[in-house]
Amino acid sequence: MRFLTGGEFESFVAAKPAAAIHFDAAWDNSYRPVVRRKMENAKENLDEQVNFGEVDCDCDPELAKSIPILNVPSVAYYRNGKLIRVLVGAEQNVQIHLERILRDA
Repeated sequence: MRFLTGGEFESFVAAKPAAAIHFDAAWDNSYRPVVRRKMENAKENLDEQVNFGEVDCDCDPELAKSIPILNVPSVAYYRNGKLIRVLVGAEQNVQIHLERILRDA
């Protein structure tokens, strides 16, 4: 998973048919590892079609506001560079959401 900044964000989410971006903050010790693990698991199966990234909302607050990210952890899902949805919480199934996005493309 790649750590992203605002300058490279748009090209990164547009480089493959889909992208999943984990928005979080270093102080989120409870859920950050859970979502990272789900992202890594999805990456094992979907790496050729999906870019996986992470943004620390405290390090790049302007990027987080532009999405908008209302709470952490959140995962923003993209299809062909366009934002499809942002889901909040660690309970989401990243792989299933990405498979639906790819299927509906």
